[in-house]
Formats: sequence, C-alpha cells, structure tokens
Amino acid sequence: MIQQSPAKTKSFLKAINKAAMQKCSDIAKQIEDTTQEEMQRAEDEARKDGHLKIEAAKAKIEAQAKLKVALYENEKKKEIFSKRAAYQKEVFALATTRLQAFTASSEYTAYLEKHLSDLSDKVSENLTFRIREKDSAAQSAIQKAYPSAAIETDPTIKIGAYKVIDRDKSILIDETLDAGLENQLDWFLLNSKLKVEL
Repeated sequence: MIQQSPAKTKSFLKAINKAAMQKCSDIAKQIEDTTQEEMQRAEDEARKDGHLKIEAAKAKIEAQAKLKVALYENEKKKEIFSKRAAYQKEVFALATTRLQAFTASSEYTAYLEKHLSDLSDKVSENLTFRIREKDSAAQSAIQKAYPSAAIETDPTIKIGAYKVIDRDKSILIDETLDAGLENQLDWFLLNSKLKVEL
C-alpha cells in the first residue's frame, strides 16, 4: 500500500472538494439559467395567450354588436316595409273605390267609346270581348262599336273596361281599369318617396 503524506491527501481532498464545488456551482447556475428561460418562456406564452384571449373576446363582442345592429336594422326595415305596404294598400283601395265610382258615371261610357274607337287600328273583326259581370255600359259600348263581336263575362275583372281577344291575330289586349291600376304600382313605388333601401 502506498502511503501518502497527509499534506498531499489534504491537498488532493481540497482539489476534489474544489472541483465538486465548482461542479455544483455550475449545475446551480445551469438550473438557474434554465429556470429563468422557462419562466420567461412561460410568461411570454401567458402574455401571448392573454393577448389572444383578449383579441378573441374583443372579436366576439364586436361580432355580437354587429349582429345586434343588423337585427335592429332588419327589424326597422320590416316595419318600414309593413308601413309602406299599408299606405300602398290604402292608396290603391281609395283608387279602386274612385274607379268603381267612375264606372257608374256617364264619363265611363265616353271613356269606353274613345278606347274602342282607338282599338279599331289594332284588331281585326273576329273579336271576343271580356267584361266585368253586370257592366252594362261596357256591353252597350262594345255592341255599338263592334256589333259582330262576342261578349263574355270575366270574373277576374273587378273594376271595369274590357279585355279583347283577336282570334285572327291571336292577340289579347287588356284595357281593363284593373290592369291600368296594377300598372301604376311601379310608378307609385318610384314616385311616392316610400322607397326602402336594402
């Protein structure tokens, strides 16, 4: 067995202790650095997640607000459409009443005679007229202007005047007051200032 001197042993132990202390210090530094890095990474992720959650919450709130505004606007548009439809119905009901009163006047006969006279340039003699049931003024005016024409009643005519079918030319001409009033609907919507923008 080799004997070493106590000074050498002490020096050797001191060197081992110093190396061990240095190794412990290095490991502690490494652990501290790794811990700092992990903590920084965790903080960064938490900030990022927090920011993403905040952005998601903001986006959700904005989407809900936009939806509420859109629903409100849609509801108001429905109300406006409903009011416009009510005004339109009221105006056209009044127009219908006035046209029905017109068909009971002497002016109606003059109106029919003029229109029947203007019709002669457009049709042949092989005609069938369709009139509102119990429209004696239309029946008389047609028989006077076109004695050979057939006359039928048409339940779709509610106000007055006539439809004429030219069998030779295969055409139908609708001169009813009903059709004239219906054709005024587009004009009414454009000129009544009740247009609703979507």
